Amino acid sequence: MNVNVLIVDGERQIQTLFKRILGSQVYRVTAVDDAKSAYLKLAQKNFKVAMINFKLRDTTGLDLLQYIKNVQPECRCIIMTGYGSIETAIRAIQLGAYDYLEKPFESLEKVRRIVQSVGDFGEKESNHTEFESIRSCADTVGMVIGNSKEMRKVITTAYKIANKKVNVLISGETGTGKDVLARFIHAASDRKNNLFVPINCGALHESLLESELFGHEKGAFTGSNGTRKGIFELANKGTLFLDELSEASQAIQVKLLRVLETGEFLRLGGEKPIKTDVRIITATNANIENLVRSRKFRKDLYYRLNVVRLDLIPLRQRSEDIIEFVKHFAEKVAANYNHPTPPLFTELALHVLQCYPWYGNVRELYSIIQKIVLKDVSGVIDIKHLPKDIINSFSRQNGQNQSNFSPQKFKIQRLKGIIHSLNGLNNPQLEGKSSFHPRLLQDVEKEYIERTIEYYNGNVTLAARALGISRATLYRKIKQ
Repeated sequence: MNVNVLIVDGERQIQTLFKRILGSQVYRVTAVDDAKSAYLKLAQKNFKVAMINFKLRDTTGLDLLQYIKNVQPECRCIIMTGYGSIETAIRAIQLGAYDYLEKPFESLEKVRRIVQSVGDFGEKESNHTEFESIRSCADTVGMVIGNSKEMRKVITTAYKIANKKVNVLISGETGTGKDVLARFIHAASDRKNNLFVPINCGALHESLLESELFGHEKGAFTGSNGTRKGIFELANKGTLFLDELSEASQAIQVKLLRVLETGEFLRLGGEKPIKTDVRIITATNANIENLVRSRKFRKDLYYRLNVVRLDLIPLRQRSEDIIEFVKHFAEKVAANYNHPTPPLFTELALHVLQCYPWYGNVRELYSIIQKIVLKDVSGVIDIKHLPKDIINSFSRQNGQNQSNFSPQKFKIQRLKGIIHSLNGLNNPQLEGKSSFHPRLLQDVEKEYIERTIEYYNGNVTLAARALGISRATLYRKIKQ
C-alpha cells in the first residue's frame, strides 16, 4: 500500500531531508514550497500525511492546516515549528493537527518514527483507533469521556500533548475533574511509570507548603531533626500536580519560578542546588488573569505555567454526559462497597438528574449517586429515591409543585411532545427527506391515549378533556 506524503516547506534542504528519510517503495513524497502549490497538489490527489511548516511565504501553516482538514479530513497533518513557538504547536493540535515537530529536529530517527506511525495509522484503524487509545488511558484513571464535543476536544488535546515537555494549566469550576484530567495526562505520558504527586496549595500554610515542595535540611527550623526530601526531589522524572496554585504566596511563587527557569531548587536551610526533572501541571478555579492584573499572581510565573491551557466546562453545560456519569459512578460505588450488582436507574430518574444544574459539578453528582446507591435495597432507582432538592428543582422547571408531581403525568407530557415533533415531520414537503414513518406516530399516539386514560382511572370524560378532543373522538380512537 502506497502512502502519499505532502511536504510543504520553503527550505529545500527540509524537502530533501524528508525525501531521504522516507525514501522507500511505500512512501510517495510530494514536496512544494508554499500553500499555493499545495492547493494544486491537494486538488490532484489524496494525501495520507501532510508535513506543514508554520512559516510559509504566502500564508501560515495553521491556515493551510484548516484548509486541508476541510478538503481532505482523513489527511493526518503534522506542523513543523521553530524553537520557542510551542504555543503555535499547541494551537495546531487544537485545530486538528495530529502532532507537531520542533525545529531544529533533535533526531532524524524520531522524525521517521512519527511520520511512519501516522502513515501506518489507517491500516490499523479498524483494530486500534486513536480514540480507543484515549479511552483505554482514561479507564486507567477512572475518567469518563462522555459525548460532549467540547470535552472530547479538551481530552484529545491533553492526550496529544502528554508526551511533550510542556507545562499545563487546567482551569475550571470546583468539582469539574481537574485532578482526574491531570492524572490522565500523566498516565498518557512517558512518565507514567514514575510518581504522580498531587498537592493542594490552598490547604497548607506557607511554611508547610514550602517544606513539602522543597524539603529541608537538618536544623533548618525548630524541630527539623533530620534531612527530608521534598516533592520536587521525590517526583523526579514524574509529574507534580499543583492544585489551586492561585492560593500560593508570593514567596512560594518566586521559588516555583526558579525551578521552572533553572530546573534546580534548594532545600530549606540548604546551600547546594538540586536538579529535578518534573512535569508540572497546575490547576485553578479562580480567574487567574484577574489575579495577574491585580498583581496577586506573578505574570512571569503565569506565562511559564500557561503553555498549554485546558479549560473544563461545568457539568451543566455537558448534560448529555450525565447519564454516562451516573452509570459509571453507580458501578464504582457498588464495587467499592461490595454490592453484587449496581442498581438500574429508570428513564425518568435519569431525565430528572439530567435537568438538575449541578453547581457542584461532577463531585456533587458522585456524592449524590453514592448516597442513593448505599441507601437502595431494591436494585432499581426511580424518582422517589432522588433527593428532594433535585425533585423540587425539576418540578419548578416544569411548572409543578413537588407535592403534586406525578411520574405518570410527566410521561404523558413527554409523549405529547413526541407526538408534536412527529406531526412536524409528517409533512408532504419533507417526503423522502426525513425518517418519519406513519406507523411510529400511530404507536406513540396509542400509548399517549392509554396512559392518559390510566392516569384518570378510566374516566373517559376527564381523559378526553386532557387530550383536547371530544368523548366521541376518544371512543373512536379507542376502538381503532
